Amino acid sequence: MSSDEDNAQDKPNLATEEYWNDTYNVELDNFKNFGDPGAEWFGHSIGLKMIKCIQSNCKISQEDSILDVGCGNALLLIQLAKLGFSNLYGIDYSAPAVKLANSIVKDQNIENITLKEFDFLTDDVKTLPTFSLVMDKGTYDVVSMDDESKEKRNRYKENIVDLLQPNGMFLIVSCNWTQVELNAQFGDVFQVVHTIPTPSYQFGGAVGNTLSATLYQKL
Repeated sequence: MSSDEDNAQDKPNLATEEYWNDTYNVELDNFKNFGDPGAEWFGHSIGLKMIKCIQSNCKISQEDSILDVGCGNALLLIQLAKLGFSNLYGIDYSAPAVKLANSIVKDQNIENITLKEFDFLTDDVKTLPTFSLVMDKGTYDVVSMDDESKEKRNRYKENIVDLLQPNGMFLIVSCNWTQVELNAQFGDVFQVVHTIPTPSYQFGGAVGNTLSATLYQKL
């Protein structure tokens, strides 16, 4: 077997539920043993930028409903709860992730976050309420890694649209897709409201961004 094949076998498959269950089981143990809630996906600073964007660019009240798709340990929702947002909902297909999130929420005495084990691509989104704002920090990236990426990305977009109330907002952060690519994929059902500045890099004379972060509004 070649070294490339060895590396391919050793590389974790982030598109599988098994990977995330294993990851969050470790983080759940760390929280139980050491009180460590785990990492914030893409780092703490991007979460703060998302919150600032919500406060400044989303025409929603603190009572309006907000969903985090692929909420993981729910740290983003917890930050919103501490700022007074009171109608917060998080879903994740990983049972250990939801268990961890519930443990953290309970530990911090937060009562206005509802968490649910839910597969966004296979479960019926019509069983969920509709929302003024849907957030995604990395979940679309995971969907895009799947071998059936195009079909699942289309299902993802349809479900986002179905879950949003008229003129609802969609806030997405991605490390796999550029701003232009996200606009191409979502531009038929959303319009850009705001683009969040993210860290940039320069290579070979070209300038790019390590993340794309965009607030859209449903057409």
